[in-house]
Amino acid sequence: VVTWWWQNIVKRYFALVRTAFRLVATVARWLWHYVLGPVFRGIGKVISWWWNNIVKRYFNTVKAAIRTLASVFRWL
Repeated sequence: VVTWWWQNIVKRYFALVRTAFRLVATVARWLWHYVLGPVFRGIGKVISWWWNNIVKRYFNTVKAAIRTLASVFRWL
């Protein structure tokens, strides 16, 4: 009875679970390579461009203005 139960029920269930996990892993791998990975890289490029071309320029302008103002106050 135990052998029959193992062969006909448990092994089939484990095979089904293993197949389901492999399918989920295959789909997840495909999603990462073709959807999520490119999306995250694109977001990173946009943020990098924004930081280098907008934020840094603004900070450098403010920093230069503060330094100029500080030198004026030191002169006074």
